[in-house]
Amino acid sequence: MGFLSFGRILAASQQSLVISEPSDTTCKTIIRKPVSRRTNQFNKWTLRTSFACAVVLYLGCGSAKQALAAGGQATTDAVTLSQVQASPADTFVDSMGVVTHITYGNTPYYTNWPQTLKLLQDLGIRHIRDGYFDSSWTPFATKHQQLAQSGIRTNYVIPYDPSITSQSIQKLAAVSNDMELLEIPNECDLAGSCGDSLDSSMASMAAFSPVVKAAGTAMNIPVLGPAFAAYETYGQVGNLTSVMDYNNLHVYFGGRNPGAEGWGSPDAQGNAYGTFRFWLDQANLDGPGLPSQITETGYMTFPGNPTPYTVPLDVEESYIPRTYALAYLHGIGRTYVYELLDEINSPGFGLVDGNMNPRPAYYAIRSLIGTLADPGPSFTPGTLPYAVTGGDSSLRKLLFQKRDGSFWLLLWSEQSSYDSVHTVYTPVTPQQVTLSLGGTYYTPSVGTFDTTGNLNWTNTDTASQTVPFTISDQITIVKILPR
Repeated sequence: MGFLSFGRILAASQQSLVISEPSDTTCKTIIRKPVSRRTNQFNKWTLRTSFACAVVLYLGCGSAKQALAAGGQATTDAVTLSQVQASPADTFVDSMGVVTHITYGNTPYYTNWPQTLKLLQDLGIRHIRDGYFDSSWTPFATKHQQLAQSGIRTNYVIPYDPSITSQSIQKLAAVSNDMELLEIPNECDLAGSCGDSLDSSMASMAAFSPVVKAAGTAMNIPVLGPAFAAYETYGQVGNLTSVMDYNNLHVYFGGRNPGAEGWGSPDAQGNAYGTFRFWLDQANLDGPGLPSQITETGYMTFPGNPTPYTVPLDVEESYIPRTYALAYLHGIGRTYVYELLDEINSPGFGLVDGNMNPRPAYYAIRSLIGTLADPGPSFTPGTLPYAVTGGDSSLRKLLFQKRDGSFWLLLWSEQSSYDSVHTVYTPVTPQQVTLSLGGTYYTPSVGTFDTTGNLNWTNTDTASQTVPFTISDQITIVKILPR
């Protein structure tokens, strides 16, 4: 998917899998919708097997993989407590982005801009991915200036257009005031995206990419490489490190949970198709050694009309925050969810429906950002002596610290709660776990997301350094303070 054509996940792939298998082992296909850059209208829908590109970008935020600090273990009531290194909470918040289409004149992005801007502001998101426009188009420039005033910055996808120059891109930056990233033309491995044929499209991309890189170099703005529709392309285009600073991937899960173990044959490193590790392997083919970014990921929903490879709203509400969290755990510094608004070109993907009503996933993102946001100068987080006992191998953990010294522990069970092939719920069995804390730390409250996206807090026994509670596929947030 992208700003010239968008992949959508709807049908089962016939490659390496059987459709009657459970949803965590069924393969996906993506409906590709070629969209005219100039008219923004549909061409024919093309059914095509594709792959969930997992993008990993690292924007100077440090690895999010939790690691044990050197030394330091303690024992509390026969439970060994390891000193676990926390990550800055605001770094996680800053890793979250969302895709928008402000230049699409036939959508609410344009026709209801005041409400669109308010939705972005209320969401708390700081980064969007949107399309290039001529700097003389005042209505678009004004909207981006308003974004900049709200503290929201834009990754601009530069379409293939020989009339676009490095100078015209720099002029747009001077007018918009919100440019933080540039992106090489999107999904040029789809015939018609950047040329009349696949070969001509790829040749056009290769010829045009230095223009984007030159603009980025002149402005000291990083350049994202091209995202491809098919994973094979990453191994076919050669080394592109000379024209990009970060690799670029699109990750879609075909209705599966974001931590699914993959499906189909493994790659050369043994990582199954569809996993974050698989897509990081692909990124290392055309951009060896470069960090990456996920510029598209998300889920399609059709409320009241179950459709294979889509998910219900309450499942999306659970999966989207976990997508952000799992991407961060894999060292991905920026992940853009597709997309903010439901609109005619991409029905079913919006965090906000066609009537401008936020869906549960929108509220979940807002709650997550509101809880963990901690803007301010750079600081070095500390370690926390803790252990979580109970739970099975699906248990996932992320530890953050804020500048005020508080720790915030995210816990959840990374399991599928919906069979997207047969369109039936597969409820996740709650698990009892116990948090044990060392030193003088205690837990005043525990927050758990519900299916509407709200974060509900429960007070705990502050006199105890062991706290029992229940986890599920909904993220639980544990607040931890020093006494």
